[in-house]
Amino acid sequence: MRAKIFSDRIFLYRLFLFIVFILLVMLIYRVRDKLYNVVLPCGVGILIAYILNPIVLFLTVKGFKRHVAVALIYFILLCSLAVAMIYIVPVVIAELNKLIETVPFYAREFQNFVYRFRKNYRNSLPVGIQEVIDRNIDQMESLLLDLLQNLVGILLSWFSGLFSFILGPVLGFYILKDLDKLKNSMTRYIPNAYRDRVFHWVGKVDSTLGRYVRGQLTVSLIVGILTSLALYILGIDFALLIGILAGITNIIPYFGPIIGAIPAIAIALLKYPRKVPWVVIAFALIQQVESGIISPHIMGESLGLHPITVILSLLIGGTFFGVWGLILAVPVAALLKVVMVSALEKFESR
Repeated sequence: MRAKIFSDRIFLYRLFLFIVFILLVMLIYRVRDKLYNVVLPCGVGILIAYILNPIVLFLTVKGFKRHVAVALIYFILLCSLAVAMIYIVPVVIAELNKLIETVPFYAREFQNFVYRFRKNYRNSLPVGIQEVIDRNIDQMESLLLDLLQNLVGILLSWFSGLFSFILGPVLGFYILKDLDKLKNSMTRYIPNAYRDRVFHWVGKVDSTLGRYVRGQLTVSLIVGILTSLALYILGIDFALLIGILAGITNIIPYFGPIIGAIPAIAIALLKYPRKVPWVVIAFALIQQVESGIISPHIMGESLGLHPITVILSLLIGGTFFGVWGLILAVPVAALLKVVMVSALEKFESR
């Protein structure tokens, strides 16, 4: 009888924790816009610390004290940033100014392109198919024109979030410098009965995501540089901006390379029609090099997720959390897989 009451209490306790967890997730989702300004700099700081910590450990093994190693790494990064400010940032600003100035031109060229396209197919297709195509073209035209007209506001909103990215490295510096102290202080809040289990989970998460996250960022940087160089050689406008976009979107599996290629193909189609095949070939070659040479050497083992799981994760993340959902969908899915596999193994062992 006592065993039954005890098991009922355990069930009710777990049910209560599950309900609290669901309510907490719902609350976070409802106030996600307000939490964004708080979570973003913390997330950037933790990500920077996570990426740089292996380098810090390597330097400490070589005899450097931890705070000296962190200061040395940040000094190198600040020097690199200074070089970027001198040589790269002026180019980015010039391209942004040029983009803002040429928005009316591209909007007008896009409308002319749609008009010519409609004029060509109306003489050769049935009326019903023409109406379907017209509706889809109207929607796409409205969407693209709204995007072009609001482009300045979008760019300004991005720059308004630069404070979070400036605050992130500062938080990352202190996390890296005092990481051992933070680990010890956090360990005190974990009950002794669960401490080994928590360390086991942390080790599993690190082994699952560590190399993937660092490798994916490295591959994306290389893809961004190759894209900028290719477009610069082809003489396509905004080569650096498109390269940055291609590097960022390359983090998204399957769809990322397509998203990164669309702006370059669109600009070439509207202003340099004869260069469109060369732009497509350049992106295809870069992706072949990335998937066949760069990724296998840098990424190593994949996360072991089935393509269907990856696509569903991207759909769910993009639908509920936008761009950040697309970027974080695959790592979160990998974490859930680790949790589910470990839970099943524990259940089967019992």
